[in-house]
Amino acid sequence: MAYIEVSIAAPFTGRKFYTYESVNIIDIGTIVQIPFGTKKSLGIVRNIVKKPTFKTKPIQQITPLIVSAKSLQLLRWMEHFYPYDFGEITNLFIPQNALTKSRSASSVRPKVTATIQPKLTKDQTEALQIIQSNQHVLLHGDTGTGKTRVYLDYANSVLAQGKSVLILTPEIGLTPQLKQTIAAACPYPLHVVHSQNTPAYRKLIWQTAAANTEPAVFVGPRSSLFLPYQNLGLVVIDEAHDNSYKSMQSPKYNAVYVAAQLAKVHKAHFIQSTATPNVADYAAIQNHQVPIARMTTIAVGPIKASGQVIDLRDKQLFTKHRLIADELLRAIEDALQNGEQTMLFINRRGSARIVQCNACGHIRACPTCGLPLTYHHDTHKMSCHICNQTYHATSQCAACGSADLLYFSPGTKGLEQEIQSLFPKARVIRFDLDVSAKDTIQRKLSGLQTGAYDIIIGTQLISKGFDLPHLSVVGVLNADSGFSIPDFRAEEITFQQIYQVTGRVGRGHTLSKFFIQTRQPTHPVIEAALHRNWQDFYDYELHKRKLFTYPPFAYLAVLSITKKTKATAQKIAQKTYDLLNNSSQLELLGPTPSYHETSHGGYTWQILAKSTSRATLVAALVSLPSEWSIDIDPTSVL
Repeated sequence: MAYIEVSIAAPFTGRKFYTYESVNIIDIGTIVQIPFGTKKSLGIVRNIVKKPTFKTKPIQQITPLIVSAKSLQLLRWMEHFYPYDFGEITNLFIPQNALTKSRSASSVRPKVTATIQPKLTKDQTEALQIIQSNQHVLLHGDTGTGKTRVYLDYANSVLAQGKSVLILTPEIGLTPQLKQTIAAACPYPLHVVHSQNTPAYRKLIWQTAAANTEPAVFVGPRSSLFLPYQNLGLVVIDEAHDNSYKSMQSPKYNAVYVAAQLAKVHKAHFIQSTATPNVADYAAIQNHQVPIARMTTIAVGPIKASGQVIDLRDKQLFTKHRLIADELLRAIEDALQNGEQTMLFINRRGSARIVQCNACGHIRACPTCGLPLTYHHDTHKMSCHICNQTYHATSQCAACGSADLLYFSPGTKGLEQEIQSLFPKARVIRFDLDVSAKDTIQRKLSGLQTGAYDIIIGTQLISKGFDLPHLSVVGVLNADSGFSIPDFRAEEITFQQIYQVTGRVGRGHTLSKFFIQTRQPTHPVIEAALHRNWQDFYDYELHKRKLFTYPPFAYLAVLSITKKTKATAQKIAQKTYDLLNNSSQLELLGPTPSYHETSHGGYTWQILAKSTSRATLVAALVSLPSEWSIDIDPTSVL
């Protein structure tokens, strides 16, 4: 009789393995079915051990699926790097339909096509040389500089050596466009992984990665990190700044960090490709002296976009429409006459509880946390969502003394109809995450690229890496609304969105222009976005983060608990705060009601924990009861 330790892919397993018995020894990494409590669960064989002193249950089924040795190394790293239950992490590595029989993996081999690519620019050639000489590189280039072409050129050399390539993309909507680009550049099998694949097909791709019969390109979102790769030579994170790389479901891991470790496990090259690196990631890259391949020259041609800031406070600039400046309206009319497209971007991150000075644009911030205060109309008070401090609301702006204060909620409701009434002959489309099953992102994107629509209205999704050759005008309608969010990354996300969406024009296709409408035209974020100066923004944001000890100057975790009553949630949160507060190496803020306190069918309270030592923070978090939700390295504290 053999005794097997298994990590079980089930919730509430704790941070440990469970011992089972088997008539025969089972290979490490084998996926098995075992009894766990009153249910059957899947798990991964981790160790062969001596007979324990307690009674053991038998393993019920041994599958032919084996998690690769490299994937097991990644699994072990995640178990130490994150404070989550082993079961939640294990579940990432097990394919759906693991117990069902499926077709041969060879049946998923796609057709291979490739076309002749244009000659590399000087910028691209120099970036490629840096990548060839270094294991880890930040490919930092403006939109339109041809970053994708650079890493695909290097991918071909890796594939020619018999090694596979993994390219991560943040959004399923970007996958078809990226798939076409890769297929045209790389004459090797291409496997696309995403949530719209059937479970059977995803299992086939899993088996294809495990079989490792030929070098191939794998493309997909963060879930593609956990395929059982045998021999990766290159891992690429495309649009590396994107928040979609952070899982918002437990285990809440960051795919950028996991991808970097996956590359290390395979001794593969690792490329982070982005025009707007996250501040914390860029600081880490500098601290570890990671080479940076900078690209500034537009690959298609020399034509760049001209930019202009429009002051929303100057009503003389808005005589025809309350939200769209006269000059932007004229630009839209010109684009329509020339058969070109316009994109209007609206920041939906704005809160319904904003108080902003209409005279100077000032938003009152918490003196302790440096984040915007939230207004509560019932008490006429302003509170900090992070530290729970409360302040009296004033009738005058603290910065300039003006009594012209705005209580507003920026949004998109009705804008599509208003634009259609202003331009009745224009083909108007709304492009955001609210797409129906019949009207998919891919279908809309195809229409945008072919020029089937004249005016595009959208939110965060249109700031992604879409190449629209007919686009000549971009308008950012409420550029500073994101500044009011009580989140340490609010200004960073606002800058990235403005920079990315205005980067949809000026890609060398045609003469183009962009407009940034704001109540704070001299704000450092607005000025940096206007002049497309990422370094200025980084320096400004890093200084601000240091003042209030936010990443990269501390490791951060948001701890949340939801209970049926507010009193219970508050009581447990305070008790946990008191327990954690015994550590001199932790800085705690709160407890405080969550930004969306009454969500999830109850009341949610949270604690913000900081430490200059990740090990200290993780050690404190693993001791929390399972009723707590943990988000370490959060992209937002809301």
